[in-house]
Amino acid sequence: MFNHSGEHRRRRTDRKSDRCLIITVDLEDHTVPPASPRFDLAIEPLLTVLAERQARATFFVVGELIPRCASQLRDLAEAGHEIGLHGFTHQHVLDLGPKLFADQVRRGIETLGEHVGVSPAGFRAPYCSVTDKTPWAPEILSDAGFVYSSSVMPAWNPIAGYPGAPTRPFRWPSGLLELPAPIFGLGRFALPVLGGAYLRLMPWAVVWAAARTRSADNGDWTYVHPYDLDTEEPFFRRPGQSWIEAKLLFARRTLMFRRVAGFIGTGTPTLGEYALRLEHSAGIPRFG
Repeated sequence: MFNHSGEHRRRRTDRKSDRCLIITVDLEDHTVPPASPRFDLAIEPLLTVLAERQARATFFVVGELIPRCASQLRDLAEAGHEIGLHGFTHQHVLDLGPKLFADQVRRGIETLGEHVGVSPAGFRAPYCSVTDKTPWAPEILSDAGFVYSSSVMPAWNPIAGYPGAPTRPFRWPSGLLELPAPIFGLGRFALPVLGGAYLRLMPWAVVWAAARTRSADNGDWTYVHPYDLDTEEPFFRRPGQSWIEAKLLFARRTLMFRRVAGFIGTGTPTLGEYALRLEHSAGIPRFG
């Protein structure tokens, strides 16, 4: 892997330079909803590579979008991919509060069951917004029946970070397994280099250095949104969005597919499959 045209090429002198990651996709509304031709075209190349390498991915979907993309989600599930929940609306967990968060988690589970026939094992909070300010969230997820969460950014972040949280898999007091976002760097300079806009925008040397220390075997994951892969989308600004934010949302999309595809190894598992491996492990530390 990591042999991308137009980027730095390096010899595979050690296995760490050939690390693969668990592939996760956050399905959330951007300009056009899932079930649109643009959405299908954006993710089709990724699905093709996954199929070629007999790898599976985890798709976290926002609950209110499920009725619009139920057919596509059923196709993904039939192909062996995992369907997880990305909240019912794409809102910060803290903004919802305990009661509304619990209500939305329940609605999301019910909607997935009704339209897709899936009971989700995994949950990813929008913006990875489970933090020290939402200590009630993991217990709500445990009570709802989730096996694992993938909702913590264990570093400073202007949107929703949790500095001081473990950077490796851990359990909340409720017993819920947490698979935190892989980060690279130290202190306030630690960033989730291996996913989303960071993966698009970072120099290849930084991405390569971050990937050398990570592996799907250890539960490390990357994340991508369909719009990250959409190189033909016309530029626009959402209401209230700054010019810089809008430009960053569109910048360097031509690099994204090659970078994500470079993380896909033969037989790469889903996050749920990795979580099941840890289900009875006694070596997972507790936190919180």
